[in-house]
Amino acid sequence: MIKEQFIRNLGIMTEEEVQQLHETTISIAGCGCIGGFSAELLARMGVGKLILADPDTFDVSNINRQCAATHLTVGQRKAEALKNHLLTINPEIEIVCYNDGVNEDNADSFVNTVDYVIDAIDYFAFPESVALHRAARKKNLFVITAVALGFGASVLTFSPSGLNLEEYTGVPEDIAIDKLKGKTFPPTGYSQNLPDYATEEKIANWIENRSIPTISVGQALGPGILVSKLVLHLLDRKEPEIVPDYFQLQFE
Repeated sequence: MIKEQFIRNLGIMTEEEVQQLHETTISIAGCGCIGGFSAELLARMGVGKLILADPDTFDVSNINRQCAATHLTVGQRKAEALKNHLLTINPEIEIVCYNDGVNEDNADSFVNTVDYVIDAIDYFAFPESVALHRAARKKNLFVITAVALGFGASVLTFSPSGLNLEEYTGVPEDIAIDKLKGKTFPPTGYSQNLPDYATEEKIANWIENRSIPTISVGQALGPGILVSKLVLHLLDRKEPEIVPDYFQLQFE
C-alpha cells in the first residue's frame, strides 16, 4: 500500500514503480549544488536509501545555490546538514554519510550496495571523480553527472560498458589517481555550445582563479534533468543519452 506522502506519484508511476523506488539505493558523491538538489528530489519521489559523501562544510557563499545551505547551516558538514534536511522531508528514508568524501580508499565501499551513482563531486576534485567512476565500473553501475552552465545545464551518463571518464577527458585509463592532481574536467566535455557569458577564455580564467560563477537556476535545472533521466532509466522506461552523447538545456 502506498503511503499518503507518495500518493500523488500514482498516475505518473504505477504502484509497482513507486515500490521499486522505495527499494532503491542511490549514492551521491557531493552534497552541494547538483548533489544536494538531486538528493532532495529523490527523497521527495520516495527513494528508500541515499548514501551521501562530501568532505566540506557550508559557508555563506554557498547560500545562493546549494540545497541545504542556509544561514543556520553555515559551518556544518554538508553531508550531515543535507541528511538532516532530507529527514524533515521523509523521516523514514535511510541515509548514510561519508563525511570525508569519496576517495581512492573508500570508493569501492561507497558504491558497494547501490543501484545508481551520481557524481556531483567538486569541479576541482577530478582525481576523486575518477576514483568514483572506476569503482562504479567494477560494480557494473551507471554514473550520471551534471553541470550548471549559467541559465542552463548539461547532463552526462556514463555506461559501465561504454566510453569511460578517463577516455572522455583524455587521460590514460591506467593512470594513478595521485598523478591526476591539478587536472580538471574540460569544460567542452560538458557542452560544445557554451553560452556567450561562458566563453572558453572566461572559463579558463575562472578555473585559474578557482572561482566559477554560478547561480541557482542552473543548479536547479541540472538536478531536475538528472533525476528525471536516472529514474526513467531505473524504471526501464527510457535509457538516457550515453557518453559521448549528452543532454543540454541552455537559455542564453
